[in-house]
Amino acid sequence: MAKKPISAVKQAQAAAKGKKGGGGSNKIVVLMILAALIPFSLPTVTLLFFCGLPTLGAWAGEKGKNKYAWLCVGGFNFAGIIPFLFDLWFGVHTLDEALNMLSDANVLLWAYGASGAGWAMYIVTPPLVKSWLAFTTDRRVSALKSAQKRLIEEWGPEVTKKG
Repeated sequence: MAKKPISAVKQAQAAAKGKKGGGGSNKIVVLMILAALIPFSLPTVTLLFFCGLPTLGAWAGEKGKNKYAWLCVGGFNFAGIIPFLFDLWFGVHTLDEALNMLSDANVLLWAYGASGAGWAMYIVTPPLVKSWLAFTTDRRVSALKSAQKRLIEEWGPEVTKKG
């Protein structure tokens, strides 16, 4: 008796079971490479660390299962930092220049102000979405009720009875 061929889905599932636990060494290699690059990019790391403190605070301070504040704050924070990173990268890329940038109030104002806009977006967006969904749901319910009323007028009250 010939064996049935194994489906592609079962083969993929079997392959996935065999690969569990093998990704840890890749993370270690990536972390080692990043650690080795820090001395060459110390000005960038310094600027990112001190300007990115609001993102770090949002990540560390958020509780619960769904942690999204750091993404919103971090996105805006990075948008405030990126012009100064470009100045650092395409200008003088030294630790002294990064510290000079950090002593400039304009750099910190843009970085922290942008993260403040991220916090505002994080706080304001959920109630706005909730009210919009409630508004559109109410409109849909009223449209369905008016359509139901027209059907009752056209077909009679028998259409509302079950069975």
